[in-house]
Amino acid sequence: MRKTAKSLTLAYLKDQGIPVRSTKVGLNFQYEGWNCLLWHDADDPDFFRLALPGILDVTDANYASALMACNTLNWNYKVVKASLYEYEEGGAVRASVWVCYEQLLDGDSVERLVPRALQALVEAAERFQTLVDEEK
Repeated sequence: MRKTAKSLTLAYLKDQGIPVRSTKVGLNFQYEGWNCLLWHDADDPDFFRLALPGILDVTDANYASALMACNTLNWNYKVVKASLYEYEEGGAVRASVWVCYEQLLDGDSVERLVPRALQALVEAAERFQTLVDEEK
């Protein structure tokens, strides 16, 4: 069986003793208090997209500061990107900020890439929160 970004990441997380829950979109787990989601793309199984979803609920009051913090973060980080994600919930349009790390993953890089991605995401999310707080 061919190894995918999902199967490689799952094996790594289990080896590290990190409990993982499989969902219809990928893998969900906690890391240093952050909710993490590894997206699985059946059409591109080597693509590694690890996200910290919903790190900030976006409102009319913080929309501009959230957008500016996303821009600043995206300018200063290489493969970590922040995006303002809009979705519908209960008939209302809501928004939140997600931070993602995206790259190709193969069996030779999993031991280096996964911990680096996790640390980069946590650092970026913490920096994002600082940037938003500075705008207040």
